Amino acid sequence: MTRPLGCCEFMDRRKSSLQNRLFRSQQYVVYAAGLTYVLFVLLVTLVDPPVPFSHVLQTPRLGVALVVLVACLAVWAAPQWLRWIYLLAYGGGLLSLIFEVPHLLASESNLLQLYVWQSVNVLISFLILGSRVGMGVSLLTLLTLLGTLSLQGPLRQAQLVDWMTVCLTLAITAYISHLVMVFIEGNLLVHQQDQGKLLAARQDALTMVYGRGAIEEELERAMGYSRRHNTPMSVIVTDIDHFKSVNDRYGHATGDDVLRAVAKRLRRTVGGGGGVVGRWGGEEFIVLLPGVAKPDAQAVAERLRREICDQPLADLNVTASFGVASYRGANDTTDQLFGRADQAMYEAKNAGRNAVR
Repeated sequence: MTRPLGCCEFMDRRKSSLQNRLFRSQQYVVYAAGLTYVLFVLLVTLVDPPVPFSHVLQTPRLGVALVVLVACLAVWAAPQWLRWIYLLAYGGGLLSLIFEVPHLLASESNLLQLYVWQSVNVLISFLILGSRVGMGVSLLTLLTLLGTLSLQGPLRQAQLVDWMTVCLTLAITAYISHLVMVFIEGNLLVHQQDQGKLLAARQDALTMVYGRGAIEEELERAMGYSRRHNTPMSVIVTDIDHFKSVNDRYGHATGDDVLRAVAKRLRRTVGGGGGVVGRWGGEEFIVLLPGVAKPDAQAVAERLRREICDQPLADLNVTASFGVASYRGANDTTDQLFGRADQAMYEAKNAGRNAVR
């Protein structure tokens, strides 16, 4: 059943959403650039075929096109390996460059095509690999290009000018890409740190569940959702039995351990079903159950009661009392809903504790 997102959950998803958007952008760039290169090779082969045509299989760029096509298919099949797939494809392209440079020198071909596609490769390297690895890959490309040229002997003046232009423009493209990627990475880091600080501010520092202010907001949000969509919603209020005696007899450090253990079991039990846990204050916790009617909420409360009492917490036998209340319609308020659950919890206390009401 659809439920409203909690604020901390929303921030987690927002953070994940930014990371996912960057990852999807990396995939789309690989697909777009890769398939465009394959299309380019096919068109060039048809428009300007080698003579004889059988030599088409010997052209380095056909091999690169095959590598690129396989890389696109691999990214589609296993996107989690995107970086490694790209590095393998890059290695194949680098090997092809070693063979393509002598071919271009011998045929005195125009270097525009080489420059354009190597520039695109530089940009993709930074986007996929980041600023540091991207710079390393770009430097390796330039060194390979310069090394291959040096092995071909002296170049004519016109050739030297053309190749110097290619190398220099690739270098400045790499530098600009590095600056842009450093800026992007810095902003992503700042965003993640800000989201982490905001999330930490909304958590109870001891139990790592929602704090009082945050859980009140979640209660308002969940009730507003139920009011708009006419869906059920329930609240469980729980209080640890005889908690003061735990502090008095075993010390506040043990009491803190008990609070942490209770919060962990509450969160573990209801988290998978969309439940939200908060610390209301002291030893009192509240569990929000969006989309859950009262009979099911009482069953959840009974399961929580057993989770706490059946096994020791912080090496102590601990019990808790639970009160359950459910949303009653458009005229219901958060104060009324919480008040009914709190009253039910006190009824459980008066009935002997370790009970659900």
